[in-house]
Amino acid sequence: MSSHAPLLPLAVCLIAGILLGEWFNEQLIALLLLAGLAAAACLLRHHPRLQTAAIGMGVVMVGVLLRARADQQLAVEWAEGRQQVECVVINEPVIKEKFIVVDLLTTHGHRKLRGRIARDRRSEQIALGNGLVINTYINKVHAWQRGHFSYQRYMACHGFAGELFARPTDWHSQELSLSGLTLLERARLRALTWRHQLLQRYRHWGIGDEAYGILAAMTLGEKSQVDAQLKDTYSQVGASHILALSGLHLMIIYGVITLFVGWRRIRMVSQLLIVLAIWGFAFLVGLAPSVMRAAFMISVYALLSLGHRERMSVNTLAFTAIVMLAIRPLAVYDMGFQLSFAAVLAILLFCPLFESLVPAHVLQRHRWLKFLWGLTTVSLSAQVGTAPLIAYYFERFATYFLLANYVVIPLATIILYLALATIACCWWSGLQGMLVAVLSWFVLLMNHLLAAIASLPGCTIDGIHLTTFGLLMVYVIIACLYVLLRLRKAPLSPPR
Repeated sequence: MSSHAPLLPLAVCLIAGILLGEWFNEQLIALLLLAGLAAAACLLRHHPRLQTAAIGMGVVMVGVLLRARADQQLAVEWAEGRQQVECVVINEPVIKEKFIVVDLLTTHGHRKLRGRIARDRRSEQIALGNGLVINTYINKVHAWQRGHFSYQRYMACHGFAGELFARPTDWHSQELSLSGLTLLERARLRALTWRHQLLQRYRHWGIGDEAYGILAAMTLGEKSQVDAQLKDTYSQVGASHILALSGLHLMIIYGVITLFVGWRRIRMVSQLLIVLAIWGFAFLVGLAPSVMRAAFMISVYALLSLGHRERMSVNTLAFTAIVMLAIRPLAVYDMGFQLSFAAVLAILLFCPLFESLVPAHVLQRHRWLKFLWGLTTVSLSAQVGTAPLIAYYFERFATYFLLANYVVIPLATIILYLALATIACCWWSGLQGMLVAVLSWFVLLMNHLLAAIASLPGCTIDGIHLTTFGLLMVYVIIACLYVLLRLRKAPLSPPR
């Protein structure tokens, strides 16, 4: 594997270093070790195995240093008494029973805070992009854990440096200058403002709450409006991935954009426009880890296509992981990051093995069988990669995941195409009204079909208790099975 995907061992070493950095945070020692290992790698050029080991250990030390830097950025000693902060609302506020949950970014210091503001008529008017001046106590993120989910670690990997609670008398709205924010922060805030406007347009279409929540999650990554019971239904049947923006959604958007700008005569310009459009969408939905991974891989796919080279590969995935972790080391703890990379890695490795079970000439003769078998192999492969993580975090396994994917993937594709067409037809209200009605019908159809699957006996196996060591052993077993299958199915084209 390493000879065909040389970046994969480096990505594993970087992840190991970031994880090791939780216990070993001596930056000076790590820096000295890195310098020594770099020198050793240069001196051992005639001993390739020892040189490879030195490079690997050096990448581990790089991971330790990246982790230490990320921890330093979040290590803020907040004053014990009240303090006044000027901040900007950087996400859609979530209305709870007694308070409003808002994500805040301070205009000075660029610290990200999770705010809970007592609910009243005034706080219900808080919107994305509003400036708030808050005078209250700011605390470190409190340590809270349920099962394997650590709230403190979750907040850290999303960049939160503290929490606050504000009563009605503790805050007021104020127009604030954004000049203190970085260009990237201002660009992200502008993109999220456009997303808010699109969400408001969805509301103006008159879509019911049930359809609106699913549509907002599938197209714009806004999951706060999805009903809790509906979320559980999607989880029970193993279809929660359809509510989280990922490679499936971006590949559909990539296909749509290609139809309009995929000019063969000026291929370089068209691919550049496609990459810009994909990253524009990634900014629009808030740069979630799964979206960034998909956008990065699609960018590599588009650019390498100029040279007609093999594009989607394990090496590309490893390169994507290295870049993302270099930018956001603590993303390694993000559940979405883990599930996204595990799913794509399993698809890249296991899909060729599963596809070979049906002869190619049979698939070429029956196109419907080719489509169905392709959907089956992708679903099975993704499940191999993600099922252990889902069991680890959620203590459940969806037994009808394959049946659910037969439903959600075709319907999700139709829904995304219809959503794009509905937005594009804003100039023709009559046609847009018809498209909205059809779009709502497909969303509700998907919800009802998944609810029917969830009502089947034995839909889920709950109460799975998997330790961290057990999770690692499951993946070791999966890796061993992959090697055995590769040996039995040889010769096959090796993954790159």
